[in-house]
Amino acid sequence: MENATHALTMVLTIMVFVMALTVSIVSFSNVKEVADVIIYTKDETNYYEYQGEIGKAAENRIIGLETIIPTIYKYYKENYTIVFKQGMYNYDTGDITNWKYLTVYETTANRNWQSSYNKLMNEKYGIEKPDNKIFSFDLDEETLRHEPWTGSYDKIKNNLDCFLNGKTYINPNNNTNYLNYSKPPLQTGGFISKYKNAKFVETIVEYKYNSSQKNDSTISSLTKEKRKRMIIFTLIEN
Repeated sequence: MENATHALTMVLTIMVFVMALTVSIVSFSNVKEVADVIIYTKDETNYYEYQGEIGKAAENRIIGLETIIPTIYKYYKENYTIVFKQGMYNYDTGDITNWKYLTVYETTANRNWQSSYNKLMNEKYGIEKPDNKIFSFDLDEETLRHEPWTGSYDKIKNNLDCFLNGKTYINPNNNTNYLNYSKPPLQTGGFISKYKNAKFVETIVEYKYNSSQKNDSTISSLTKEKRKRMIIFTLIEN
């Protein structure tokens, strides 16, 4: 009788343990689902819809400087590419035709570019021999060109302030004048002054690129395909 009671007690104990474990697993699963939802909603990039046609506008969004300026100030922190173009825009179809890259400044960096920069510009834009006419903002490109502002966020912001307002950017490495943003292709007052009344078509696309990573276990370089957001601002030609 005593053995039967002990056995019954053991069975009940196991059942309680199994029930408690089940409740714990379900609760943990629910908590994880809630956490995943919160993380997802915090990531704004989950709400962008990308398209592959660079020549066609996304939802025909016509914008001005009020949208472009804050976007420029975030390119280096959020690691996306900004490209400037100009072309003819069809308001009925949303098509952009006869477009070309819009030079927004001319770098004074040494044009003996690294082969990696030439390769990047060729794969990304189809430009075999890049020159000092710059139409984009991208930290990878600027780093490969050895632009002096790539060392810190403060330096990058300072360069953007000069670009937008037509000031001279001082090279922080040697305290000399590096870029005068009041000269062509801009003008006195910089990007804001030249395009204050202009309208642009905003297009958001996604492109693929290869990133080399070191595998510590094999001490070798691995190439991994990544995706990156590109925001294109096309100046509407009248």
